[in-house]
Amino acid sequence: MTPAADPPTARPDETTLPLLRAAAFLGLALTAWPAASPGANWYVWPAAFAAGVAVGALYRHPHRRLGFVPVAFAAGAVAVAAAMAWGWGDAAAAGEGLAVGVLVGVFSDARPVGPYADTSRLWVAGLWLPVVALAVLPPVAVHHGLARPDTLRTAYTAGGLVALAAGAGLAVLRLFRPAFELAVEPLLGVMYRVRAAGPGVGAIPVAGPCLVVANHSCWFDPFFLAKVLPRPVTPMMTARFYDRPVLRWLMRRVIHAIRVPEAAFRHDAPELAEAVAALDRGACVVIFPEGYLRRTEDRPLRRFGRGAWRILAARPDTPVVTCWIEGGWGSFTSYFGGRPAAGKRPDLRRRIGIGVSAPAVLDPATLAAHLPARLDLMNRVAAARTALGLPELPPYEVPRPGDEE
Repeated sequence: MTPAADPPTARPDETTLPLLRAAAFLGLALTAWPAASPGANWYVWPAAFAAGVAVGALYRHPHRRLGFVPVAFAAGAVAVAAAMAWGWGDAAAAGEGLAVGVLVGVFSDARPVGPYADTSRLWVAGLWLPVVALAVLPPVAVHHGLARPDTLRTAYTAGGLVALAAGAGLAVLRLFRPAFELAVEPLLGVMYRVRAAGPGVGAIPVAGPCLVVANHSCWFDPFFLAKVLPRPVTPMMTARFYDRPVLRWLMRRVIHAIRVPEAAFRHDAPELAEAVAALDRGACVVIFPEGYLRRTEDRPLRRFGRGAWRILAARPDTPVVTCWIEGGWGSFTSYFGGRPAAGKRPDLRRRIGIGVSAPAVLDPATLAAHLPARLDLMNRVAAARTALGLPELPPYEVPRPGDEE
């Protein structure tokens, strides 16, 4: 298989967020005065704006919060277009205030997020200067008779519409993935209650290469990890699922998953080269080294394959985060009680716990041979159980002659 071209969102993007932030603050500067002008109750716009800021700021997932951006830009543009057509009433003022408030809430956080390079808080603070200047200019100009209120209001509204519409177009093109993940999160939230615990919670960097290694007991394990990891992930997915019609487009164009061919024995493994290339781009790669789903109650973890070791042998300085996912075994997409999803009821508010280890770089001596490295990763994954209050598993050791490989 020829490695796919690097997805555009996998490279550090030094322009997307600064441009979107500038469009958001410009839209705020040009629409705040018209929206709060006569035609709507004075308190409508400030109240909606404050509510929007709270929504954008309080949702703390650094990556998925960007999913609000395309929706907020589009909603703000629609509200301003309605105001141009029918005037600034309460509905238009509330819609515009809520939309630009969400944008300000999201963009007030200057942390880098995965592939999206960002700027300093000083630069963010500097955006308030033109906002204040443009918002203060109209009443001053009207007071001194330098401009007619209606003409100035129309010009500001038109400028705000252009800024918000341009932001909407760019956001849809560049931030479709976080918007998609944010849209499906309520459905998964109905089915599962996911919580994370352990020293890795809050310690995982939101940018730079990272390899996440976890056990695999149900189909939805990648979604559970994506919920608690503070950045976009690049999962490795078997061709059995990757090649399905709708999933193929989604995995290739939106999620940028790495396709893993299904074959028992192969001379080469191009997916491992893709994983290494993804790490070189600063991605967070997720791998389930068991190779397939858990099958039995008495064997919670199978021997890891060589894939994770080969990736780390190529990039030994990569931080590794090991996770234990508890609760997937027994869900309707696991092999508990039969084939996944076959005649089983969908889960409802099922508890999923994820033990997260602190990022660590494996010792070069451990990576010198595949078997010690695989067993070390297995023990690290098993140790992450303790963060969930689960009992420790017996340590995995080098097998004696005649034991199953």
